[in-house]
Amino acid sequence: MKPLYGKDALLPEKLRILFLGDSITDDGTYIAFMDAYFRLHAPESRIELINLGVSSETASGLSEPAHPFPRPCVHDRLERALAETRPDWVVVCYGMNDGIYHPLSEERFRAYRDGILRLLGRIRQAGAKAIAMTPPPFDPASLAGGAEKLLPEGLPAYSYETPYADYESVLKRYADWVLSLGEDTADATVGIHGEMLAHIARERAANPAYLSGDGIHPFAPSHWVMAKSLLRTLFNVSLERAPDYVADPDGSASFDLIRSRHRLASAAWKEHVGHTNPNKAEGALPLAEAQAEIEALEARIRELVAGKPELREAVSWSEWEGHERIDFMVDGREGFLILPKEPAAGRPWVWRAEFFDAFAYADRALLAQGWCLAYYRISDMYGCPGAVERMRQFQDYAEEKFDLAKRTVLFGFSRGGLYSFNYAAAHPERVRLLYLDAPVLDIRSWPGGLGAGPGSAFEWSLCLAVYGLTEETARDAKVSPLDQVEPVAAAGIPILIVAGDADEPVPYEENGALLAERYRELGGTIETIVKPGVGHHPHSLSDPAPIVAFVQEHARA
Repeated sequence: MKPLYGKDALLPEKLRILFLGDSITDDGTYIAFMDAYFRLHAPESRIELINLGVSSETASGLSEPAHPFPRPCVHDRLERALAETRPDWVVVCYGMNDGIYHPLSEERFRAYRDGILRLLGRIRQAGAKAIAMTPPPFDPASLAGGAEKLLPEGLPAYSYETPYADYESVLKRYADWVLSLGEDTADATVGIHGEMLAHIARERAANPAYLSGDGIHPFAPSHWVMAKSLLRTLFNVSLERAPDYVADPDGSASFDLIRSRHRLASAAWKEHVGHTNPNKAEGALPLAEAQAEIEALEARIRELVAGKPELREAVSWSEWEGHERIDFMVDGREGFLILPKEPAAGRPWVWRAEFFDAFAYADRALLAQGWCLAYYRISDMYGCPGAVERMRQFQDYAEEKFDLAKRTVLFGFSRGGLYSFNYAAAHPERVRLLYLDAPVLDIRSWPGGLGAGPGSAFEWSLCLAVYGLTEETARDAKVSPLDQVEPVAAAGIPILIVAGDADEPVPYEENGALLAERYRELGGTIETIVKPGVGHHPHSLSDPAPIVAFVQEHARA
């Protein structure tokens, strides 16, 4: 399925996204978190998020007998919702209520499938992109009222108050089906189910009493997982660090304004479109009347963000294995530095292009010798020109803000080779040397799989998108490191390659070996350490002395 983002993963200048869903969407915290990201880190983009979630709603049209009123069905209001909002994209999140808290049955599963397919089809007919989220998980360990409310299989009826004990297995089946949808049915699928389960598992491993919500409705940290998944899938924005307002939504003045605007707009839009839930949004204003208050709040938000650049930078300090760690944001992407206990003269720094702290023998050895370590999270951009430009902004910020050396040492592991080499080719005056480990140096080799390696079809689709290429144009495109050897060699940048000669995913003969040959022909300084019989893993050398020696020798030059 082709990504919705395009060349360089640039955010749209203008976009209207409609969200349809049940009470989890009605709560809207994950949408407010997305809104906060755009308003704090991309205020120049006019991305409007309209929340039309309705509590108790389904796509299947089913309702358990014990429910206090017939559950609303999205199809009863879909035409008006599309006509009134005129969205560019529509994100739908259903499933939690569609199984009506019963064991799996083919009849109910079919009703869910038919309802979702009908929903996605109508959205596309209206000219919008259709985006299907998986249902979130059911967490019985967090169920309000405790385990005594969970019922075994074989009973005549269940409800949201007394659900089937293994209802999570039903939602897992529904989620797997959503993820199986192809581009003939949906424009994107977003797998929140597995990511939320993984989040719950991590939290519960640290605290067995952890509550993710009330079993059905997640608390704010799980809404953040939902927001992250949507940002990554739809916009190629990868985030790991939770902002302060996730843990304390009421303690942030900026988020309080953003959430207030979101709730005001959501209530007005929901009642303007209409729905069959007898419980109406409390205090909802007529849409035209609400619009004036919405615009006033937007003006306050813009003023607050413009007057506080620290909101965009989001700098924080923490400890990392006995070292000071500084996190920050540059152009809406996460970066961080690990500081040595005693900085070496000139404050040299290693910039790991991808996979921070993986096989980090040389990184850690240099940290112990006074080098700073840096990382900038621009995952799934494969060293495209947009990634290179963001890297330039990161280096500008890091050197100015933290008084680092004016030339960096780039470590490019695996696909990190694309970032490292393309950056050195574009900005050779800012790179002291390159250490490339089992590097990808030709996108056609990986993820394209157009050579001896198997490639990766999914990652190839992402790579083509950010480069603005097609399968056909990629074959002759001059965008890979192997196409840009001359400026790096002309700048005299020393290169060390460490790789295995049995690397199947990233064949050495299609990548590192070709670079070594061309670089030497151009008179460049390049050393290779080829590990006989070794595949793509393990990276690096367990004794990093040769790597550290190369870095230290050429960093002094």
